[in-house]
Amino acid sequence: MVTVVVAATGYGATYLTNLRLTRRKDHLDRVNRQLSELYGPLYAQCEAVNQAWKKFEDRYGAPWIEGAPATAKRAATWRLWMSTVFMPLNRRMVETIVTHADLLLGDTIPEPLKELCGHVACYEPIVARWQEDGFNSVQFDDHVSIAGNYRHEALAAYLKRSFESLKGEQAWLLDQTQRLRHDQDQDLSP
Repeated sequence: MVTVVVAATGYGATYLTNLRLTRRKDHLDRVNRQLSELYGPLYAQCEAVNQAWKKFEDRYGAPWIEGAPATAKRAATWRLWMSTVFMPLNRRMVETIVTHADLLLGDTIPEPLKELCGHVACYEPIVARWQEDGFNSVQFDDHVSIAGNYRHEALAAYLKRSFESLKGEQAWLLDQTQRLRHDQDQDLSP
C-alpha cells in the first residue's frame, strides 16, 4: 500500500511540474513572439525614424512653418526624405502592427499605434500627389498630412516601455523554467 501511495504521489508531483512547465513554455513562446514579431521590430523601426529625424533636423532645420511656403529647394529636400526615408519606415511599422495585431499587449490597440496608422494613411495621398507630372508646389498644405504630426515621443515611450516590460517578463520566465527543470531533475535523480 505504501509503495502505491509513494508512486501515486511521485506521479502526481511529476504531472503538476510538467503542467507548470508546459504553461510557462506556452507563455514564454508568446512573449518571444511578441518580442520578435511585433515589439522588437516596432521599437527598432521607431528608433530608426527618430534617429533619421534628428539627423534631418540637424542638417536642414525645421522643414515647415505652418501656413508659410518653403523655398523650392527646401520643399524638394522634404519630399525626398519623406519619400525615401520616413514613409518607407513608417509603412513598415504600420505593416508590422497590422500583421501582428494579435500579439499586442492588452485588449485594444494603444492610442500611439492608432495615431501612427492614421498619420501614415493621411500622408499617402500627399506622397502620391508629389509623383504627379509638374508638381512643384512649395505650400505647406501640399507637403504635410491633414492628420498633422503624430506624437512620436508618445509612440517611442510606449514602445520602449512595452519592449522593456516584455524583456523583463522573458527573463523571469526563462529563470522560472530553468528552476522548475532543475527541481524536476533533482527529484528524478536517485
